[in-house]
Amino acid sequence: MSTPPQSAARQGKRFLVAVTTLAAPLALGFETLFRKLLFPLLMGDDFELVRGFLRPLLTPVAWALGLLALAMTLVGWALHAMLAARALARLPAERRALPAERERAELSAFMVAASVPQIPCVLATFTFMFGAALLPVLVAVGLGSLGVCALALRTRSAA
Repeated sequence: MSTPPQSAARQGKRFLVAVTTLAAPLALGFETLFRKLLFPLLMGDDFELVRGFLRPLLTPVAWALGLLALAMTLVGWALHAMLAARALARLPAERRALPAERERAELSAFMVAASVPQIPCVLATFTFMFGAALLPVLVAVGLGSLGVCALALRTRSAA
């Protein structure tokens, strides 16, 4: 038995929202795996010495990126509302009321707005790569991911 086209489309949207929400944690995981497997082969133990040297400098930066991720969630929230309203305003009046068009506008707005809180998260993963302590990086990635979740919950097409 195959799934109806609307159900399959809704599942595709949910998958897209889920992958977007998990992008920053996955980036941290891939970065860590990449650094553990490849960097010792390329640079030996020297890279860990550099990371140890940079840790006191980069750890406060990672904490600041966590706060920035939280602030950027608010920016993403406002951007989402603006982009969705603009996309709907561009539609002809007879299509504006259609649920599928509203969902499409909201999903497009989500995809753009979700990148805003993720930018500090990705930067935090780079600070970890170069020596920042893990805790502030996890906090930054967690706050940014929660911001993306908040945007996803606001987006009706994710439901």
